[in-house]
Amino acid sequence: MFTAFARTAALAVLVLTLPACRTAQKVPTADAPASTSAPAPSTVTREPSVPPATPSSPAAGTGSGKPGKGGAILAGKRQVVIAPVGSAESVLTVDDKGRLSLTDGPSDRTLFVLVPVGDGKHQIRTAKADESGEPACMGLRDGSVVAAACDAGRAGQRFTLESEPQRGGKAAYTIGAKGGLRLSVDRSGLVATPGRGTPFTLVDNGAAPAGPGD
Repeated sequence: MFTAFARTAALAVLVLTLPACRTAQKVPTADAPASTSAPAPSTVTREPSVPPATPSSPAAGTGSGKPGKGGAILAGKRQVVIAPVGSAESVLTVDDKGRLSLTDGPSDRTLFVLVPVGDGKHQIRTAKADESGEPACMGLRDGSVVAAACDAGRAGQRFTLESEPQRGGKAAYTIGAKGGLRLSVDRSGLVATPGRGTPFTLVDNGAAPAGPGD
């Protein structure tokens, strides 16, 4: 009888302890999920690498080393007629006295080549040779402009061409000489005087002939 009572008591104790065990277990709730996975690594957005900037290519027709017509004239590659602005059909020529003066008719003596001699200066050389078999260069003498043997070292043969507003769609220039003088047209021909000077246009007449040493 004692044994039966002991079994009954042990069973009662087991029944009483079961809810306590169940209560000790962690029950998942809506606020605390039963299992949580490790947080996903944060994603860092990186800007795509950009190659270093390079200089842009020059626009077509510029910087190519091939001068346009105006550039070729000032580079001594073209022969030109020099025409005073506002002087009707008159152009510069080397007259029979060897002076630079005006004429109304074209001839070999009205063609010139502007030869660069450095420092932004040019010789005004005849396109055709004279009786000596060589072209002549314009130079200063007593205020007049006369033809002489070419010598790039002579200050009187070194001229500057200073750009003026275009005239009739053509580039125009005043021609400067040593001592701050400028070339002007008067009744006696071309003279070098102080002041603004006469503006001239340069009329292209084709490729320049080869000069001495070319």
